[in-house]
Amino acid sequence: MWVVAGELDGYDGAAIRDFGHLRWKIENNAFGELTQHWHLTHVAHHKPVAVLALLWIKIIAFTLFHAFAICHGRLFRLGKVTLLELRKRIYRSLLCGWPIRCFSG
Repeated sequence: MWVVAGELDGYDGAAIRDFGHLRWKIENNAFGELTQHWHLTHVAHHKPVAVLALLWIKIIAFTLFHAFAICHGRLFRLGKVTLLELRKRIYRSLLCGWPIRCFSG
């Protein structure tokens, strides 16, 4: 049973159910990954403007990384690495100073 607000007269029950399931997928995947692996809940500053700015920086970085990895990440597209492993490889290469081959040219 779904409870919805607004005018949905143009949609049948199956479409509304599918919309709800897509919303769950976003919550489970994106928000779960942001809080678990991108430290979204960690507050580095306590001023409201700084908190909001850092939140937007993390969300934009998350979105750009995923878009770039999906479009240019050959290892990811072939199923050889997960996005989490790819992110860890890039982070390690930045710390160690040696480049790694994660993306196809």
